Amino acid sequence: MSNRKVLPIATPDLTSYAHLSYFLSIMYTDKDALRWVYSHYIQLHVRHWSDTSMVDYFTQNPDVHLVPTVGGSPRLNRGFVKRWAPSFGEFVRRSIDDGQYVVTFVDDYYIPGTVAYQNRSNPHGLMIYGYDDDSRMFHVSAYLANQSYGNTLVSYDDMEMAYQGIDPDPFNYTGYLHLYRLNETFKSLYPFQVPWVMEQMEDYLYARPSSRRLLAFEEPHDIPPTWGIETYDWMIHESERQLARQTFVDHRPFYVLWEHKKMMNRRLAYMEEEGYFTFSGEVAAEYREVEQSAMLARNLKLKHMMSNDDRHMVQLIDRLKALKSAESLVIERMLEEYERSIRTQDENARRLEHTR
Repeated sequence: MSNRKVLPIATPDLTSYAHLSYFLSIMYTDKDALRWVYSHYIQLHVRHWSDTSMVDYFTQNPDVHLVPTVGGSPRLNRGFVKRWAPSFGEFVRRSIDDGQYVVTFVDDYYIPGTVAYQNRSNPHGLMIYGYDDDSRMFHVSAYLANQSYGNTLVSYDDMEMAYQGIDPDPFNYTGYLHLYRLNETFKSLYPFQVPWVMEQMEDYLYARPSSRRLLAFEEPHDIPPTWGIETYDWMIHESERQLARQTFVDHRPFYVLWEHKKMMNRRLAYMEEEGYFTFSGEVAAEYREVEQSAMLARNLKLKHMMSNDDRHMVQLIDRLKALKSAESLVIERMLEEYERSIRTQDENARRLEHTR
């Protein structure tokens, strides 16, 4: 007998990286889970290796850490799936029937809509969230044309070949697959924490190394990360080096920078809507301008990549310098407004205690 099941998903605020977008697409379907989401994704850092660097959020990831809202979701070795399931497709169907989203690495050569489809081999992650036996199609979230995050349909046969078509490293992320599911107990236990949000903002503003909180889980780095607001300095420096034909920087750091500001504005709106804290109208307006300016910086980077016109790179460097100053000032104001609110609450509490 044929069957069909499609699990709910939503488009998250952050789609810059696969290690963020897939599990966030699940969490964005649930109001409880959003409390955890909007309590995080504030601190940025640049991870450096000998031959490359990566701008990313310093927030725990279920690939490595416990994220309470999906706590208990298993990570399975691909060999385990091969031993215990008649086919990958059958494993996926059973998992979805159990309410579990499947995230794994496949060869994009077999995934319609991707840049590599029927063009070249390209191992990449995707998420399967539904199936339909009548059409023999899986419902999939993936990075499609122009590396944009979206949804597509993949036939049962193509998915089987895509999954079997890569040579995974058993000791690396390609050697595993994840079964994500919201934890109905844990997701309701974690409140939105305004003090924690403000502490992360301080870390970001003053470029503090937030890794000091997770030393037991952090891998050692020969080159120390760049933290917080100093991400701008690294991007400016690398853009100047590219202008001098000494290196090349792709668009991803600029996309992450813009998404970071977009996420911050969503958080401010969420805090006001849910009654956690309301910043002044001036602060809200200034941060919207910061987001707009970050989007223009991203667009300048894309223009330079398409045209190779150095005028766009010069404009980009100037915009990054102005953006760093503007964001620093508005975050300083946010911290001042929060501290003033705390002082007022403390004073009111003391007065109330004194009158008793």
